[in-house]
Amino acid sequence: MGVQISGQAEQPRVLLVSAPYALKAGDAETIGGLPPSAFVLAAPTAISSAAASSTAETVSPLTATDVTTTGGKADYLPIFNAASTIIDSVLYQTGTGSTAKVGLNTTTPATTLDVNGAGTVRGTLSLPATAAATATAGKDSQALNLVASAFNGPTTSAFAQTFQLRAEPVGNDTATPSGALSLLYGSGTAVPAETGLHIASNGRITFATGQTFPGTGDGTVTSVATGLGLKGGPITKTGTLTIDTTVVPQLAVANKFTANQTVSGSVTATSSASSSIVGNTSDSAGTGVIGNATASSGGTTGVLGEASATSAVGVKGYASAATGNTVGVWGVALSPGGWGVYGKGATGVVALATWVTGPGGSFTGFSAASSSGQSGTDGVDSTGGRGDVNLGSSTGGVGVMGTGGFGVGVMGTGGFGGNDGGAGGSFSGGVGNMAAYGDGIDATNIGGGTFSETQAYAGNFTGDINVTGKIYAGTKDFKIDHPLDPANKYLFHASVESSEMMNIYTGNITTDSEGHATVQLPEWFQVLNTDFRYQLTVIGQFAQAIVAREIENNRFEVRTNAPNVKVSWQVTGVRQDAYAKANPLVVEQEKGARLRGFYIHPELYGAPPEKQIEWARHPQMMKRIKEMQAKQQATVRAAAQPAAAQPK
Repeated sequence: MGVQISGQAEQPRVLLVSAPYALKAGDAETIGGLPPSAFVLAAPTAISSAAASSTAETVSPLTATDVTTTGGKADYLPIFNAASTIIDSVLYQTGTGSTAKVGLNTTTPATTLDVNGAGTVRGTLSLPATAAATATAGKDSQALNLVASAFNGPTTSAFAQTFQLRAEPVGNDTATPSGALSLLYGSGTAVPAETGLHIASNGRITFATGQTFPGTGDGTVTSVATGLGLKGGPITKTGTLTIDTTVVPQLAVANKFTANQTVSGSVTATSSASSSIVGNTSDSAGTGVIGNATASSGGTTGVLGEASATSAVGVKGYASAATGNTVGVWGVALSPGGWGVYGKGATGVVALATWVTGPGGSFTGFSAASSSGQSGTDGVDSTGGRGDVNLGSSTGGVGVMGTGGFGVGVMGTGGFGGNDGGAGGSFSGGVGNMAAYGDGIDATNIGGGTFSETQAYAGNFTGDINVTGKIYAGTKDFKIDHPLDPANKYLFHASVESSEMMNIYTGNITTDSEGHATVQLPEWFQVLNTDFRYQLTVIGQFAQAIVAREIENNRFEVRTNAPNVKVSWQVTGVRQDAYAKANPLVVEQEKGARLRGFYIHPELYGAPPEKQIEWARHPQMMKRIKEMQAKQQATVRAAAQPAAAQPK
């Protein structure tokens, strides 16, 4: 209600409110809108007796300063802008309690404190640990995030690029715990992951994989240490480094090498003595001299020796050990036109084995005839066996084929194959002898078949086998002594097959207190593999697990909806290395015209043995093998007949 006295201005309006007994002014119990307690009263003035008798003067009451506003807004924190007025500040609050968020120069705070503008801290800015460490696990500090925004053209959207600095515990639950400052990175919504850059507590920096340092200029050397081959160090001021003659060979003097040596260039030895180069070995399985020709093409030579005297020897090797599988001269050539050992003369290569109780054999001769029926080498073992070795250049030629009586049928390598895919060597097990050191007992088998103690192997190798090309097999199994009964049983496992050149990798990992884990893979992983597939299995509890971030920089991230979850992971990748790209796997292939109608295993399809695919490739060889098997079977049967009773 407003009151105006005649001739005067209207008095300030007063709000009237209803009460059960009357109408009263809303500020009836206030002074200028403020409660009486807001004012300090002056001390009462002393009144003399004289004044008491005089007429009382009218005294004006104390006036209060009005506090007014220019109009406040909800959620803003107020601020005095003058002695008696309040306005809105730049502080804006949403929510209450633990969900409250305060914005400085922003009405849309995203976190507990959201500052829109620059800031200056004239003191220590602390980012404490997320919790106190325990013996089980240390705790990281709160993180400092630096966020950039990059536009993604294909998706037409902006992606946050987050770099994170974080202090991390090192050596938790040890006598010397420490810490390190780490740099993490994440793109988009991905949780920042370790980059590999760390600063240790002593200031030493560990750089991320692949870091290079292109810096220029001279440095300062404060100490020189001596490594292998030098002595005289360490030198911190002045001194002289000298060669350690006990480990470094010297020119113009004799040197003795007690370990293996590798020379990448040529070695020329000239001597007026009886020998220029001598190779000796006393090992029971050692080799005196080895010559390797590893070029991928051309007419290379593993070992070449020439002598011009009338009774000279081009290459001679002698192994003196009385036991073991020693080799006098050994030559290996891996190129298509290379020769492991090359001898030039009336007799190309001559070898003589005098060991009468083992797999000895001698052979001599070389045939360059183009007919597949020519014998490259005749081989005779000293226990009475004799075999033929055929080397032919026709499409039906056989690299090596041999039989033995009671010795070794063939010990050698055949490399010739016709245009239709020749066989390096075909071996037939005989009675009590060995086909290429195969356990030849059953004369009806060309190599193996089913695994039986009464059947021979096509080839039996003791030691490592190196194959630079492809291996074709019906199955790829491993066979070991049974772990529970190694003396009496075998254990077999088959390989995992696929229509792709696939690699499989597995492991276990446990997520952290926030449900995050990073699986670090080898640095060659993405160079070797592509087209990744993932599988996660939670162990020990019910939880959800996802691949939060696929493989990038040879690592991927796992996230669970609960903390500290053990997860078993499996990743498969398809090979993309140079060899795999040059030799892609063709899953289905047509047989050549010559091979159609023949089988790898004819017996499985009700076809006769003559329909085996080698009969299409080498019919003459297979016919001869069949004849030899028939003879061997007859010998076995004759040996099994009981001796006839002698007349008395």
